Amino acid sequence: MAVGTAPEISIIVATYEWPEALDVILRALADQNDGSFEVVVADDGSGPATAAVVDGWRDRRLFPVEHVWQADEGWRKSRILDRAALAARGAYFVFLDGDSVPRTPFLEAVRGCMLPGWFVASKRLHLSRSLSRKVLEGHEPVWRWSAARWVLRAPREVLGGDREAASLGLLLPVRDRRRPWRPNQAEFSPPYEAYGFCFGTWRSDFERVNGFDLRFQGWGGEDEDIAARLRNAGLRCGWPGPRATILHLWHEEKRGTMPSNKPLVRETLADANVQARRGLRELAAELRHESA
Repeated sequence: MAVGTAPEISIIVATYEWPEALDVILRALADQNDGSFEVVVADDGSGPATAAVVDGWRDRRLFPVEHVWQADEGWRKSRILDRAALAARGAYFVFLDGDSVPRTPFLEAVRGCMLPGWFVASKRLHLSRSLSRKVLEGHEPVWRWSAARWVLRAPREVLGGDREAASLGLLLPVRDRRRPWRPNQAEFSPPYEAYGFCFGTWRSDFERVNGFDLRFQGWGGEDEDIAARLRNAGLRCGWPGPRATILHLWHEEKRGTMPSNKPLVRETLADANVQARRGLRELAAELRHESA
């Protein structure tokens, strides 16, 4: 990890049994314009193939890589993200989902928005099934594509793909000027209130709200909840700009028949909670007890 005056960044990548996608994300991170970061892989119970990917990248020594694993006991994303945060060393956390590929200028854009009183979220561009396959097979390093190339390729590779994608305006918005450093700007909310695929916050603010809430099990809601609690604590959400747009790999819907976490989100909104009822501190105590 590079040492300098700028805060060090810990990129926490959530993953579960998709080693090919994890490898793509790590390749995209290796190509970042900003090289001062560590990666903490938050692994919710994957098998040896994922460990092999992590070990391979650790051996390359391009950036520090930590593998934080927990047993597969159902969807416990909040718990593994908190556990990864406890293992992280950076002053600033960037959380990425295991299907979310950062473009080459991503970290550079995020670093420009690391301001007191703010957390950040971004927008995403859904890749088609066919383009995602090419990316996973190593044929298309789309994170390196320029904006001009996206304009040329998007009608075929994104908008005309197998899955309905957001408009190209998510990548090249000419009117959306919401940035944390601009005064009197409206707060940013990502499309569909989905913060989890890309979310950045200072470690101190993450600890202040007690991290992710461990009560969230199953699909979704943990990202909306922590965003609401950060706002309840007085923070505002900013957008790092189009360079931070995330490229979302196509996959089958994961939600299935999992129970909804919406009641927990509504509880946070109704009660103006700041701290997770069961979060980072409680997990740290649990882990200390297990190791005693």
